[in-house]
Amino acid sequence: MVVDHYSQLLSRSQTALSELQNDGEKMAQFTVAHNDAADIDQLERLIADRTEATMFKLARVEYQHALYSASFAQYRQAHISLRLFFELSLCCILFSAHEIDIRLWLKDQKDSNWQSIINEQNGVFSKHFVGAFFEEMKEHCDQYRSLAKTLYRECSEFVHGNRQSYEGIDTEISYNPDVLEAWADRADTARLIVKFAFICRHLRDASAEVKNELEDLVLEGFGDLAPIQAIFED
Repeated sequence: MVVDHYSQLLSRSQTALSELQNDGEKMAQFTVAHNDAADIDQLERLIADRTEATMFKLARVEYQHALYSASFAQYRQAHISLRLFFELSLCCILFSAHEIDIRLWLKDQKDSNWQSIINEQNGVFSKHFVGAFFEEMKEHCDQYRSLAKTLYRECSEFVHGNRQSYEGIDTEISYNPDVLEAWADRADTARLIVKFAFICRHLRDASAEVKNELEDLVLEGFGDLAPIQAIFED
């Protein structure tokens, strides 16, 4: 009886995936989110030998959980995992400048903290932080901090069960193209912000080999920015 119950849930999930597959427009959006996981994996090259690489590996696992949940119409779980991917990835950047913090985190003696990540004075998108590692990118900090705050707030509605987060999500597992599209848009924004943070923190100090490996990824998202163009013209 118990197995039958969960078999029915699995069947509904499979139906939701089939409906997504048959929705060409939304499937294209989901495919982008799926394929761009490779870009996220590539960012690890910037921190391959650093202590915080372990944290980023776990962040990428959460992104995979988000994809899996979205594909089966588990939209709340998809947003929860997306937020965790986002927060862990940015915390990885913040802790990279404070090695004691990442070492304490690895010992389960320190937590990630969103307010520290987003802090206007010394957080990941502050002019103080970005200026220390990529001076010419400081002017873009406010734009990405604003995007990050909005995205985190929107995903948090699903974490905390705000009334708005129930719109379009039935008690039954069912495909909802509007909710899927909203999640895909947020996933796009999350990946863009994480890439920006990694580039500002690590690209200038990367080896020529790593820069070459990441050139397409970086130029695709940020090739219109003069400081980025200058790096690949050297």
